[in-house]
Order: sequence, then structure tokens, then C-alpha cells
Amino acid sequence: MEPAFVSLARSLGLTKDRLASMIDATKLSPTLTLEEARNLLDDVARHGFYCAMLPPTHALRLAREAAALGVRLCSVVGFPYGYGREEEKVSETRALASAGVVEVDAVVNLALVKSGAWSEVERELRILAEAAHEGGARLKLIVEAPLLSDEELDRLVAIAAKAGVDYLKTSTGVISKGGDPLTVARLTKAAEKFGLPVKAAGGIRSWYDAVAVVAAGASRIGASAYLAILEGAPF
Repeated sequence: MEPAFVSLARSLGLTKDRLASMIDATKLSPTLTLEEARNLLDDVARHGFYCAMLPPTHALRLAREAAALGVRLCSVVGFPYGYGREEEKVSETRALASAGVVEVDAVVNLALVKSGAWSEVERELRILAEAAHEGGARLKLIVEAPLLSDEELDRLVAIAAKAGVDYLKTSTGVISKGGDPLTVARLTKAAEKFGLPVKAAGGIRSWYDAVAVVAAGASRIGASAYLAILEGAPF
């Protein structure tokens, strides 16, 4: 164990319990079974992770079981590419929030962003935020920061803040890997102007990775390697 890294973790207050409370324990494989999803609920209940992040199908099916265990549920919309029809994304967001999902991670429509269709981007984000908030959920926007220029990222973050988005997430981890300190720092710099928190996701697989992204500005972590991260924590 590198003493400097341990010192950094201590300075950030990253005890094992504190780190667990910052992790969205994630299983989003397209082949995920209900049994595997239930195992995730058990892991979250046992270790105190912030939430169980599941695909919409499983989140809707297991909402009552999660509530009985005292486990928060999170889910995704437009995952992983974000270019679905607005009506479908809004309907799914509303259904998830109504079922008790506490946070919905929605993928931005990169096709619109890259086309410079900013008014359409803002409209979709506003409607998605309203749909989430109506059901008592928060909306996290997955911005795919590694695929955006600094100018595009700054403009998207400003629009997201104006539209009522609650949280910004670096990436899906599918089409870009945004779980590195540099990407987190880029997004944090853009987000802090508007008081928006940042979730790091994409390739975070160890305790070292987790400490590094928190030091770079993340207040939440999305990881499928959630158990491995805790197993590597020295305190």
C-alpha cells in the first residue's frame, strides 16, 4: 500500500463505510438475470452502498423487494446511446420515478449535441427533469465527457443546469470510459459554476481508482466492481 495514497484517502475522509455510501453498485449487462439483480440488492443492503443501479426492466420488477430491504433503487434511461425518441425516454423516466426509483441516469442525445441542436437538447433535458421530479426522483445526466470538446462540455453543462438536471455523470462506460481523474476534473470544473455534483463512471475497478476520482471532484461513483473496490480499502 502506497503511504501517500493512504494519506490522500484519509484527508478525504474515505473510510470503507464512507466510500461505500458514495458508490452506485451497478449491474447493467443486457444478459443480467433477475437472480443476479436480487444478489445486487443483497450486496447493497449488506455493505451500505448508495443504491442498486439496475436496468429499467429489473428496477420495475424489483421495486417492492428493494423497498422491503431498505435499498435505494437507481436506473437508466436511453442507455447506452441516448438517441431514442423523446417520448419514450420521458415515459420510461416517469414510470421509474413512480415505482420508487430515487435517481434516473439519462444518456444525453449526443447526435443532437454534436449537431449543435442546443434548443432541442435543452427541451429534452427539461422534460426529462420534470418527469423525474414529478415522481420524486432526481435526474442524473450522462454527458459522455470524453467525446466532447471543452466548448461542447461547457455548453451542455450550462444547458443541463438551466433545464433542472440534478447531477452530472461522466460517461456510460460503454461508448466512452470517463472514470479517470482527468475526465472527472474536466466535468467538475464545468459543473462547479452551477453547483452541480459529479458522478464518475467508466472503468473504476479498484480502491485506488475510487480515491483518485473523489480527489478529482466526484461525489458519487458508478461501478460494477463495487465489491472489489471495498475489498481493497485499507481502513
